[in-house]
Amino acid sequence: MKIDRLRQYQNRLLEMRDRLSGEVNNLIQTVVTDARPVGEHDQAVSESVDKDMTLMDREQRLRLEVLNALRRIEAGTYGLCELCGRTIAESRLNALPQTPVCVECERAREYAAAT
Repeated sequence: MKIDRLRQYQNRLLEMRDRLSGEVNNLIQTVVTDARPVGEHDQAVSESVDKDMTLMDREQRLRLEVLNALRRIEAGTYGLCELCGRTIAESRLNALPQTPVCVECERAREYAAAT
């Protein structure tokens, strides 16, 4: 991969990392603010906290994927599928710059998980 293209992906990933860090911190504050001592909860607050926790978990997983992609850039393996070693299509990296696997391997993983 050309160095200028790699830098573009790196900049996108850095922006994603920073945005996700802020979102996770905001969600943590929301959960803490919405939490009340036992007996003061109502159903809506409990459901809101559960949704916030689920969203926070997803955001943290995505942030970890972004951090791993940045590590792959540093290691010189960014853009190579971690499962088969082939080059990940640029169209896939444009859509999901944090992805560690090519489309074919992702399909195989999804198929295996569904069966």
